[in-house]
Amino acid sequence: MTPGSVFFDEDFHFHDGESGEKLFVVLGSNQSVTVVAKTTSIQHGRGVTFGCQPLDRFQNFFLPPGCCYLKKGSWVCLNEFYDLNAVRMLQKRFNGKVKPVCTLEDSLIRLIQDCALESIDISKAQEEAIRACLLNAP
Repeated sequence: MTPGSVFFDEDFHFHDGESGEKLFVVLGSNQSVTVVAKTTSIQHGRGVTFGCQPLDRFQNFFLPPGCCYLKKGSWVCLNEFYDLNAVRMLQKRFNGKVKPVCTLEDSLIRLIQDCALESIDISKAQEEAIRACLLNAP
């Protein structure tokens, strides 16, 4: 899975044990683990200025309508990171449970990666996986 790829997972497994439909953004990968962040289109007090929102209650990156393929304003949630098994994701793609939505521009995903690396909620292993896949800023 390539950094900047956005996927729709009809059976995304959340940290609280629940499962449901969710869009997620690939931030990086290292060996057989892919680090992703979920998205939301529900504001819940998050900032609406394009870019990194490190001072919000939960760190995020805001994508306003029209800045990319996503039709609604969306927040990439950078207070929760998910480590996805590459083999399991491939199986879910073949089964039709995970579908590609779009690929964000390199310059945009680099801004999101930089914002993610500032998060207090990122683990050392997740940070290393993202750093290994940093896209060049234009």
